[in-house]
Amino acid sequence: MNTIQRILPLALLTLVGVGVVSCDDPMAERERFIQQTAAQRNNGGVHTTSQRFTFTKWIEKSKDSFLLPSINDEEAGENTFWASASNDGYSLLAQGVDSYPVIPLKEGAETVGALIRSIKGFYFFGMGTNVIAGALYSGRVNRASLVSKPLESTEFGQPYTAGVPDEMEFIYQYKAGEKVIHGQGKRNIPLPATDKGTAAAVFYDVTEDDSYLNGTNLHTNGRILARGYVELEPTEEGKWTTYKLKLQPTDQTRYDAIDLKTRKYRLALVFSSSFRGAEYIGAVGSELRLKEVVIKDRPKKNN
Repeated sequence: MNTIQRILPLALLTLVGVGVVSCDDPMAERERFIQQTAAQRNNGGVHTTSQRFTFTKWIEKSKDSFLLPSINDEEAGENTFWASASNDGYSLLAQGVDSYPVIPLKEGAETVGALIRSIKGFYFFGMGTNVIAGALYSGRVNRASLVSKPLESTEFGQPYTAGVPDEMEFIYQYKAGEKVIHGQGKRNIPLPATDKGTAAAVFYDVTEDDSYLNGTNLHTNGRILARGYVELEPTEEGKWTTYKLKLQPTDQTRYDAIDLKTRKYRLALVFSSSFRGAEYIGAVGSELRLKEVVIKDRPKKNN
């Protein structure tokens, strides 16, 4: 079997969320991914006191890899606040840093935001997908699960201690691609007439096992204390739009019992260019442009 024959199946797998950087020794690479993931688990996530996020500074995830937004000058590429499983999964097929689903948004030479887009992929002999939806979120990618459990590899949320989040305000533009398709060609699934973007904010309790919410339970897990979700329609071309997304309590009793002094919590901020991207449904050319995100807490109680 020659090199091209070995690489092609692995490259196709990246389109369903697989991050493979070498096919010389797959077992060694998998072990390295597992060790890297374990090291990230031990650090407790990326802590920040910031409640305002801009996307003007970006950091290289690893050498000769893709870029992600950076929240401060001390941030390391191997452990970032923002993550993108769609970028990790596309790594082997990328033709440069500007070919990924999530890239810096430029106006001339200036970086002004994040460009999250649905791009063309490949579908071959039941592997891959013809459309890859871009996703940017606070959290991390469990690369050890990208092959076997792509939805579970998206681990959402970073530690949040500033207060109890009440609202996520963000500035954005959205353009839908021309034609919604099923990336794996399934004809028995009804398709929406037009694509939409999504934005979500989910505040949840951290349990003793330190587990994360992921792509299978982000909106349904019993640990969720408050959540907000919106599907974004196309905006006027060239015009920035501000949206205020309210986080609604899922259970008022548990919400009222939040105690930032004695318990740990995470906040997941999630943005995607295709609202059904996890089902391999979307439109190539859909773009969510993100300029700023601000978190506002509920008023603190008087003692």
